[in-house]
Formats: sequence, structure tokens, C-alpha cells
Amino acid sequence: MQSRLSFTEFLHRFPKVDIHYHLLGGVRLTTMLALARQYGVSLPEAEARSYYRAYQAETGERRGGIAALNFLYTLLRRPEDYYRVAREVAEDAHATGIRYIETFWNPSDVCLSYQDVNQALIRACDDAERELGLVMRLIPSINREKAPEEAVAMVDAMLEHPHPYVLGIGIDYKEQQAPVEGFWKAYRLARRHGYRLTAHCSEFGLHWRNVETGLDLIGVDRIDHGYTVIDNPELAARCARQGVPFTVVPSNTYYLSQWPERETWRRRHPIRKMAELGLTIVPCTDDWHMHNTNGAELYRVMVEEFGFDLDGIRQCMLNGIEASWAPETLKARWRSAWPAEFDQLRAALAVEPVIPPERHVRYRLPCAIA
Repeated sequence: MQSRLSFTEFLHRFPKVDIHYHLLGGVRLTTMLALARQYGVSLPEAEARSYYRAYQAETGERRGGIAALNFLYTLLRRPEDYYRVAREVAEDAHATGIRYIETFWNPSDVCLSYQDVNQALIRACDDAERELGLVMRLIPSINREKAPEEAVAMVDAMLEHPHPYVLGIGIDYKEQQAPVEGFWKAYRLARRHGYRLTAHCSEFGLHWRNVETGLDLIGVDRIDHGYTVIDNPELAARCARQGVPFTVVPSNTYYLSQWPERETWRRRHPIRKMAELGLTIVPCTDDWHMHNTNGAELYRVMVEEFGFDLDGIRQCMLNGIEASWAPETLKARWRSAWPAEFDQLRAALAVEPVIPPERHVRYRLPCAIA
């Protein structure tokens, strides 16, 4: 008799993408400590733990996010360090059913040349695919806290050292004082040379006009975060109609801090409304270890906290295929194989999760995929 799957096993095994994954957000605590020892950097373990949400209660503080990333860049001093981190990212992702990753990294923040880091990451991509069957690709990302000229220099480096694993550009860090339109030259240059475009827009409760700007002035192919689009019904309807992909992050720090009371967070999180409006959402991890999440946990939150049923989760899986920048030949194989694999695993579940009616999200099928 075939053994039945627990819901946890199901979440770890069904195929999925993660197309919003910051490389340094995937640095393991043990790796941070090892790098500090390697380079003689004084780093008490308690201080290292303060960068990770999982240890926030025991440390009494959390200095994660940008503080953690800035510190990590000082510890990554050789191409081999970047290779190590990327391989560990692939190993962690593979263990939770992720088959394809597009990972951000910030060339303007490294102490090495673009080419040295990129070659190390490319080698990690090759080894991950050969050893794990996981496809990992790269998105150099603008640090919007630096000058727009540095963003142009990043794209220039991409053009000087092209590689098919480098798919496009993104932009991250604090959006409040650096809206995406300030970096139009870098985006225009990248688009002119065939790169795909994405941008963190409207992440920290910021105005929906940042989404509109990303779409209409910059011409991005997808939006990272974009939560306040729900505040403009006309814009949201347009995005649903056009199938604009939104990479959403259940573990997003801003909304956890806005609504620390768990039931309020569950009920009011904009991911729920985005689904009900028919937007094409793709759940992603963002900063895996920093946020204390993973490829299975993010979908547990979607079901058990936000109220998505398994039909909705299946739709998110399909959204991820379409929103990815993988080649069409690969996406065609996934469209054929992944739904059948999902359905087989679902049929093997010992018990399907029961969603309380008052919490159930009715995910209206995205127009572009219907």
C-alpha cells in the first residue's frame, strides 16, 4: 500500500520556481561565521544571529535586511566565496522542491570585479544543474541608494562580459528616496540590448504610482512586491487584464511590523486582495535565511495563514512558470509535467488542509492564463 503524504512533505515536493531571491539573503548563519573566521573578522555568534529573524527573540534585536547585506558584502572577498554561497542557495532550494531560481546580486556593492563574481556564479549554476537538476540564473540588480551612474556602469559591465545565464536587471534596496524613474538610463540601455527588466516597486507601503511608473515609464516585464496596486482598482484591473506578474513575499518585513497581531496580519495582508483581484502573483522567498523562510514555508503561509486552497497554490505554481525568464522550450516542458506531478502528489495527501470559510481566498484566475 502506498504511504500517504503529510502536508509538509507535499509542500517540499511539488515543483516550483523562486524568481525573487536575493543571493545574500540566502547566506546560512554557519557560512557567515565561517567567512568571518576565515578573514579574521571579529564576529560574536550572538551578533551574527541578530541578522536573522529566526533568532530575533533570543538576541532581543534584529539588524537584518540592508544592514545584514552590507555586512555580508565585506565578508565576501574572493570569487570562491560567491561560488560557495550560490551552491548553498541551490542546495537549500532543491531540498524544498524549487526547480528554477532567478537570483539577484548587486555588482556595485562587491569588492571584486563584475566579471570575477559573475564567473564564479556561472560556475555554481553549472554545478547545481549537473548535480541537482536545479536551474539557476542571474539578475544583476541596481542598488538604488547609489548614483544612477553606477547603475549604468553595471549595465556596461554586463554588455562587456555577456553570458546567457544573465537574463536581465532589477533594482532593490530602500525605495523611499529613490523611485525607479531615476534609473531610466540603465534600464533603457539594458532593454536596448535585449535584457529583461524587473523592479522592486511599492514595497514598503509606498504609493501605487511606483508600480505605474515601473510599467509605463520604465517598461518592466514584471513587478517585485507591488502590494499597493490594490489601492488603485483601475490599475489593478489593468494589471490583471494584461497578466502583469507580481513576485510577492509572504514573509515581507514591512507588513509583519505593521500588523504584529497575527490575525490582523492574516486578514489584511495585500497578497490576499491581489489574488481576489485576479492579479498574476508568484510567491517567492526574497531573503531566505534572513527572513527565516524557505520554498516550502512560503507556501505553508499562503495556505495556513492567508487562506489559499490547493487550487490557488496550483495556480501560483503555473504563474511562476509563465513569469519566469526561462527559455520557452524549458517552460513548455514544465507546463506539461508540473501540473501532473502536482496533481499526483495532491492525490497522495493523507489529509488536505481545511481552510476556514472566513479566511478562504478565492483566487480569481488571472486573465492572461485563463
